[in-house]
Amino acid sequence: MELNEFQRKALLSVALKQKDVVTLAHRSLGLAGEAGELANIVKKIIRDKNGQATNEDIQKISEKLGDTLYYVAVLAAYYDLPLDDIAAKVLSKSEAFRRSRQAG
Repeated sequence: MELNEFQRKALLSVALKQKDVVTLAHRSLGLAGEAGELANIVKKIIRDKNGQATNEDIQKISEKLGDTLYYVAVLAAYYDLPLDDIAAKVLSKSEAFRRSRQAG
């Protein structure tokens, strides 16, 4: 599935659809919350398992990455930013960084 299609489908189930400060806060806080839960899972893998994730841990990480991606998609949509465009820009930036490191 391409990113813009994912974004369109995510918007079908979003709780708040209007463009107001409540919707902006909901989407932003949703993203922060999911990212925090993801970080906490990784923290516990590092702290309790010396960085060795179990299959269950990897499943939890996958779920939280999906939840985080959902909130990235709906937050980007709040500002009419297509995910494909965001992804292309970050990959271009990453490629430029890689090239500069190889040259230097």
